[in-house]
Amino acid sequence: MRLTSLLGLAGCFLLTSVVEVQAVSPTTQTKTQAQNTPNQKSSQTSNYYPSALYQSKDISNTLNLNQEQVNKLNKLTEQTRDKYRNAYEKLGTLDEPTRMKRLQELNREYYTDWNKGAKDIFNDTQRNRYQQLSYQYGGFNSLYDPEVQKKLNLTNDQMEKLRESVMWNNQQMQNIRSTATTDPTKASQMYNTYWQQRQQQFNNFLTPAQQQAWRELTGEQYKFQPNFQTSK
Repeated sequence: MRLTSLLGLAGCFLLTSVVEVQAVSPTTQTKTQAQNTPNQKSSQTSNYYPSALYQSKDISNTLNLNQEQVNKLNKLTEQTRDKYRNAYEKLGTLDEPTRMKRLQELNREYYTDWNKGAKDIFNDTQRNRYQQLSYQYGGFNSLYDPEVQKKLNLTNDQMEKLRESVMWNNQQMQNIRSTATTDPTKASQMYNTYWQQRQQQFNNFLTPAQQQAWRELTGEQYKFQPNFQTSK
């Protein structure tokens, strides 16, 4: 399986890595706001970047990534974000429907570039599993990927209903992220509940045949762990 453009992450713009939500103390928050421009472009842009799943320690261990690989992937991610920073900054000026469409286009371009660099960093086993985990993590958002749509043979009716599911998904993640800034324990509970609800809704969205195709596409199911951190 080749490492394709991961449109599944298009809607996961609320987190910049796999559920790593750091609580910010009032002092730190004030300092950050003072450093940013009035419209907080830096903060907004970081929220829009696609998730870098490999940065999760659990996933890094699952993939058996060594430190040299992680360092190279970090450098690749930094370079790719720098290249697309200006384009992502402009998303904050768009209305929601236009922003979502443009975000998908940007992520498609972003991952095309990122994948070109990553193919020489991952070995074949790591590359295949990383693709599977990316699809799993994306969930509803992964259904925007043309390759996934083809594999699952999604209907026009399903595609019309997909946006509603994606919006629900993104709202849940936004709520979790907001809660984590003040109550990481509660956020973790919300996160676990979210995954249970998402799995149920995802299964209801797909037919039995599509569910089987999804399992074949995504491999062994992985339990993504939250990584909420409190400031000292």
